[in-house]
Amino acid sequence: SHSWHDSGGAKWALLTRWAKGFLLVHGREPVVWLDKGCIDQQAIDESLMNLPVYLAGCRELLVLAGPTYHSRLWCVMEMLVFLRMGGETSRITVLPVPDRFDARSSTDFDGLLRRTSRA
Repeated sequence: SHSWHDSGGAKWALLTRWAKGFLLVHGREPVVWLDKGCIDQQAIDESLMNLPVYLAGCRELLVLAGPTYHSRLWCVMEMLVFLRMGGETSRITVLPVPDRFDARSSTDFDGLLRRTSRA
């Protein structure tokens, strides 16, 4: 889950670092569900009826929480539906997305992931 209003570069860098960590721990690539690939952007109202089905099929919820995440109704709704469909808070991973992104400095993300994984 993420907000489209936050930095795409920062979210991508964070997601790829998280995926590498997942591979090291689990010995396989993660499988992720992206709402934009399953929700018809031209018929959002109709597609939203399937959101509970999609989220019920998720073992975990990864949240890339940037500065606008908490203010976007869609983002909050995804988390609520995940929990209502049987998800548990222990299966939600929240990674804070920095509001500024410098592609030349990937070490910022390494430190961020270390601090987040200890929390």
